[in-house]
Amino acid sequence: MVLSLPTTEQLLTDFQENKSWDKQYKVIIQLGKKLPGMDAQDKIETNLVRGCESLAWLMINQEGNFYTFKMDSETRVVKGLMMILLIIYQGKNADQIRAFDIHHYFEKLGLLKHLSPSRTNGFFTIVQKIQEVSSFEQN
Repeated sequence: MVLSLPTTEQLLTDFQENKSWDKQYKVIIQLGKKLPGMDAQDKIETNLVRGCESLAWLMINQEGNFYTFKMDSETRVVKGLMMILLIIYQGKNADQIRAFDIHHYFEKLGLLKHLSPSRTNGFFTIVQKIQEVSSFEQN
């Protein structure tokens, strides 16, 4: 099953059209509901993301020159944030992953000012893991 994802531009439009935090929160929750579930056998220690305040898992697969990701969490907000990461990174190559300015994009979405410090740290821990994998190809 191929997951149909909106573009980063479509996502940005969704957030800009829903300027209040309440509406943006609802967009995040709706995104989280679209995140494909992760099989129970994949929710293992190796895939656990350290630094998240809630349980979160990340699997990274390389298919040729491109990366695919499976993510899951026990909370709706983290699932929504993970869906945003899928929209940004799913099916991209290492150069595309490295080139994407996630901090700038998240500022444009307007989310950084609303997320708790621990949630922001957990989110960027996942981003760091994704970017680390793509950086191995530089050598």
